[in-house]
Amino acid sequence: MNKSLKKYVASISLLGLMAAPITFSSVFATEITTKNVEDISVEKNNLGQEKLTQEQKKAYYKQYVKIIEEVVAEHEGTNMWVAPFDEFTEEDWVEPEEFRQKAIARANLRFENFQLSNPSGPVALAGISKTKETQIHAEGLYVTGSFETEYNHTAKRQFFKTINSITSRTSKGTWKQTGYTPRLIDGGRTFEISIGGELKLDGVYSTHRASLEFHCDAYGGIS
Repeated sequence: MNKSLKKYVASISLLGLMAAPITFSSVFATEITTKNVEDISVEKNNLGQEKLTQEQKKAYYKQYVKIIEEVVAEHEGTNMWVAPFDEFTEEDWVEPEEFRQKAIARANLRFENFQLSNPSGPVALAGISKTKETQIHAEGLYVTGSFETEYNHTAKRQFFKTINSITSRTSKGTWKQTGYTPRLIDGGRTFEISIGGELKLDGVYSTHRASLEFHCDAYGGIS
């Protein structure tokens, strides 16, 4: 090989070595850019979970309906159904197994062991009548009762006279009170009340009944 040809080959080799790192860097940069674009393009809900496509949601919804049917069959006396598809929020779309656990918890939900939240104060013992409002709660259900008491001169104490209203709400989900049934017992000292309502939570509707008591002391205090 003559000297001119050797110089030409050497020049080509050197140029190749110089170009290789540039080509590698360009590919590496392209890969990073592509990855970043892919990450940014993924939609997520408020909980940081990837949003499902419409097809995935439809497939999940079919499983939800079947799960509710199974849970209702396994829990006697349970009245529960899946909310309409278009009422689901992004947070309601969860893995079917998680949905099953929530459905089981709902089937076992009982509103009981009520505790006093906001007692009414006493009135003058000889007062003729007085309207009182008291709130009690259990398992996230808050019940507010408005009553009128009346002083009995023979017994020398206050007793319930009537109910003005009974209202209820929940701290989670949406609660719709469907009615209540009062019963005055204990010689007028106690109102026993059964409340019916419909709860919507986590994409599931369910109906419930809560039984509780309001008590009137000698001075007209309600608890």
